[in-house]
Amino acid sequence: MARGGHVQRAAGGGGAASTTALALLAACALPALRGVAAAPRKGAGKAGWRLSHHSFERTLSYDDTFGDWLASAGSIPLRDRLQIVPPVPDRYGFFWSKKPVTTRDFEVTFTVSASDNGPGKAKSAPFDNAFAFWLSPDSLAAQYNEQAVVSVPSKDWDEGLKKVGLTLLSNTPNFRGLAMTFSDAATQTVSALWNDGAKTRVFGDLTSTASGAQSKELKWMTAGTQVKVRVTPDGAVKGSVMTLDVYKHIVGSLWGFAEDGVTSKNMISFQADGQVAWDDGPAQGSWYLLSGNKMGVNINNQTYVIRFEGSNRAVVENWQAEPQPVLLYGGQDTGVHEEDWQVVFTLPPGTFPVGEAYMGFSAYTGSKSYIEVNMHRLETMNFDANVAGEDDSDVLEAQGVEWLEVLENEKKYVDQASQAEAVLRLTQLLSTHVERCDKDGDKLKENLIKMEERLDTLGSDMSTHLAAVKAYSFESQQFEPEVLKGHIIGIKAIFVKSKGIHDEKVGRVQKAAKDLKTKGGTQLTESSKRKVISVQEQSKAVEDFAAAGSSQTNMLLLIVCAAVAGLGFLFLNRMRYYEKKHYI
Repeated sequence: MARGGHVQRAAGGGGAASTTALALLAACALPALRGVAAAPRKGAGKAGWRLSHHSFERTLSYDDTFGDWLASAGSIPLRDRLQIVPPVPDRYGFFWSKKPVTTRDFEVTFTVSASDNGPGKAKSAPFDNAFAFWLSPDSLAAQYNEQAVVSVPSKDWDEGLKKVGLTLLSNTPNFRGLAMTFSDAATQTVSALWNDGAKTRVFGDLTSTASGAQSKELKWMTAGTQVKVRVTPDGAVKGSVMTLDVYKHIVGSLWGFAEDGVTSKNMISFQADGQVAWDDGPAQGSWYLLSGNKMGVNINNQTYVIRFEGSNRAVVENWQAEPQPVLLYGGQDTGVHEEDWQVVFTLPPGTFPVGEAYMGFSAYTGSKSYIEVNMHRLETMNFDANVAGEDDSDVLEAQGVEWLEVLENEKKYVDQASQAEAVLRLTQLLSTHVERCDKDGDKLKENLIKMEERLDTLGSDMSTHLAAVKAYSFESQQFEPEVLKGHIIGIKAIFVKSKGIHDEKVGRVQKAAKDLKTKGGTQLTESSKRKVISVQEQSKAVEDFAAAGSSQTNMLLLIVCAAVAGLGFLFLNRMRYYEKKHYI
């Protein structure tokens, strides 16, 4: 009900809300086909949904959406996070999306953790370490040539970047779009600079207000800094940062546990000694901090990972059912606290051009000291119900055009009949997609079976080749007889061992047979002897009975034969009598 009312407010009226809801249903179906959460979410007073190609939790792999990104230099997905740059001096990071965001009404939110080398941090220039978020109408991933970077004779990454023209924090000096820079110089600052591509920028311009950058002194190097960049349909851009000290905020606080995501039914207190109390009862669990604005809680032998979305709300990430439970500060859902977010920059309407948008991240650890930057979460939300927001051709294939038609024609759904027609068409599209996925699944099963057979064959061939390689001497260019002899000796050892086992088992069988034979002739009990005599007597009785029966049968057979012969004789005499009388 809350979401439905929310859609009405976004649409601006009853009838319009109904049509927007249909379009929202169609748009939400697109990420749902990829197996991600497609439920509308709230952002900036509008309903939106997550763009799966431009979002991830914790880390990425080729099993999900890592193929949608280009990672190079020191950027690499680890087990529990995406490492942008490692804690080593003179290292670069590069992580850019390959696919564009195709909506002009979206929001990018990401969480990073960062640290420097503390006492070893450089006290004087150059302060050249930085981390940057880029939002551009140009695809840097399509232009990036890693082979050219690593092919320079000096094998120096910096020289390779200069060769391909990526001299501005792994980007082009005349880039187009937004550069949001997080620097760790004498003080920690967050800056934003918009460049139209007409000017060639240097590293200092990214944080210099004299060059047009908007900058704010902000301690962004925490265990979990959240960044939010909002692009509105009129082309305005706004960037905000939240640096929440989870430990200070959670110690001694009281939170409501809302299993349905709305109403608190239990109260949880987090004590300073790391224990957890439930509904004013005794301590029955523990809590501890995790990177990326997260906290782990152990209760009743269960471990829960909780992600803070502000000072008054946290989400239980590893819950197996929907909706996800939340923790509400003080037990009340007071909404988004704008004071949690510090606005870093605002760009006026008309700044962001019409068209596609590519996002990326880059970093440099520093030449004299170093910083480490890890990303724990990235979420891109689309708030335009008329467009899918990203390319989903890998999922929809030939149906993509039909889905887009449903989204584009939402204005014609003005009555119940047309709305029913739209729902029916959505159902048909979903059914077709499910049928295609079922066929693809069957084909995958067949391919897996064939692959397993090929792997077995490959394993056998590899064993043969490995044995041959071990027996071949590359120095003398011939097979070594000693190695072959060793294989033969090994085979002989296997046969000898097997023969020993076989002989042992045969010996046990022979011994058991011998013992049985010995015991069978001399150790029969009186009861056993009586049973044997009884069996012998019964056998003799059966033989006598069978003999008597045989005699009786033979006698009966003789009587029958005699009767038949007598009848034949009488019949023959009667025939002769009739012949004499000339009856015949």
